Amino acid sequence: MNYESKFNELKENLEAAILEAIWVPNEVLPERYHDNREGGSTLKRINKIYDAEVAPKVKNMREESVVIQDGKVMSDNPERLDILNRYREAVSTESEIPYEVNEHKLYRNEQALASALELELEEKE
Repeated sequence: MNYESKFNELKENLEAAILEAIWVPNEVLPERYHDNREGGSTLKRINKIYDAEVAPKVKNMREESVVIQDGKVMSDNPERLDILNRYREAVSTESEIPYEVNEHKLYRNEQALASALELELEEKE
């Protein structure tokens, strides 16, 4: 056994031990991760539930392919195709480019910026 494979084995064992050693109480966990028998759950069990229930439902938009031929988008998901088509039409007619605001995402980004700049988030009276 060479040093690299021994190191990798030790690293995997350490990661598994850390995941099993850290215990999180139910009070700070979403309900789906609760373990009422023990009053909390280990990171290992939380990861197991996440991998089984949540991870398969999460889709990575970067993995979706876009096929462009002769400067035209030929295939993509319907929502993105609609946005690209509206943009292309606005550019070709030299009209105002439509812009849709995602209020929830905008609010989250504003809060993150204020937090990063250490601004007071509430007004003083």
